[in-house]
Amino acid sequence: MHLPTLYNNILGTSNYVIKEKTEGLTHADSMLQLPFPGNCMNWILGHLMVYRMQCLGVIDGVSEADEAEFGLYGFGSEPMTDSDKAISLETLLARLDTLSEQIAAALEKMPDSRLEEFVDEGQGVTVAQRLLFNLVYHEAYHVGQLEPLYEQALANRSGQ
Repeated sequence: MHLPTLYNNILGTSNYVIKEKTEGLTHADSMLQLPFPGNCMNWILGHLMVYRMQCLGVIDGVSEADEAEFGLYGFGSEPMTDSDKAISLETLLARLDTLSEQIAAALEKMPDSRLEEFVDEGQGVTVAQRLLFNLVYHEAYHVGQLEPLYEQALANRSGQ
């Protein structure tokens, strides 16, 4: 299968699950913390957002994650516990949709030869490898974390 098509298909699946696991939730729901170490849904969605922005930059060579947003949601950032600092759930979901569209469009325009170019020559990481990690493993890992948070939000609403 053509790699850009595969990446878009996987991103579509991630988007489907994100929509399923955020349906009907509020910003307050997205801030709920699990009773064990982890992070809230808001952080997970923001984390996906900043890394999708980085993926777009890998593809188009110009896009970059916002430094302030990366500070909130990037690797190593503090757990998101302050609702006032968090980007609203509605905004995060809209941004994830927009980024998916931008990534799909950029992948369509990207020449196949770009996949073999290095994004980190020192580590020997190509565009194809970076996208494989971010759009396959990283997306699946974090999208999978939404399930217990979604169930917690539903249980919270029903008073369980």
